[in-house]
Amino acid sequence: MSKNFLNPSETSSAVINMGITRGNEKSILKILISGFTAGMFISLAGIGNMTASQTLSQTFDTGFAKLVGASVFPVGLMLCVFTGTSLFTGNSLLTLSFLTKDLSLKNLIRNLFLVWIGNFLGSVFTAYVSFYGGVFSSPIMKKVVIDGAVSKISLSFSQGIFSGFLCNILVAMGVIMAMSAVDAVGKLFACWFPVMLFVLCGYQHVVANMYIIFMGKLLSPETFSMGEIFINHFIPVTIGNFLSGGVFLPLVLYFLYMDKK
Repeated sequence: MSKNFLNPSETSSAVINMGITRGNEKSILKILISGFTAGMFISLAGIGNMTASQTLSQTFDTGFAKLVGASVFPVGLMLCVFTGTSLFTGNSLLTLSFLTKDLSLKNLIRNLFLVWIGNFLGSVFTAYVSFYGGVFSSPIMKKVVIDGAVSKISLSFSQGIFSGFLCNILVAMGVIMAMSAVDAVGKLFACWFPVMLFVLCGYQHVVANMYIIFMGKLLSPETFSMGEIFINHFIPVTIGNFLSGGVFLPLVLYFLYMDKK
């Protein structure tokens, strides 16, 4: 009887193989398209999260509305997992392939940089489509987006790093768990639980925030400056996301399962 999941050692090997394949991809265009598409998927999940939580909060308890919204957001990671597209947060795990000497530092940095750019372009594109499509045309939804964006860029630099760290512990673990699952249902549940938890807790995910912050800028241009957006939010959250998904978790997997190989 075939098993329906990989053990931790086998999963670690699968993460390494992913790193070898993605990290050594030579085509810049392919990496950008993969990142662009993943950015769109996460942005669409963000729209669903905000719409569900705001709609339900008018009738039900705020906590329940937030839980439902958080339960919708994992669709974004599911779409990425099932299409094989690249998120910066998930691709941070490529560091494990570097630790095992299967991926050069140059290719690791190159991949993460290009994926981040692709994620950003996909998020901005989705924001423009949403803006001109009137997705947030109602005054209530406009306020939700603008207030959400303001709250994110109002975090201190250290808060962005620490919140980003906690976020990608969960998101990267969602990717690892999805890789350990053999069947589609297992991958769906593997994506759902950790991602739902990070959204419910309000941790910072740089790709998800690319959409809401840029959407806020489109709705209220005078409230945000690009310098403020990058310095106050994108840089610290990117650092935090990488420290957990690109340093902490790869080191854990390496020392537990790869160090003696």
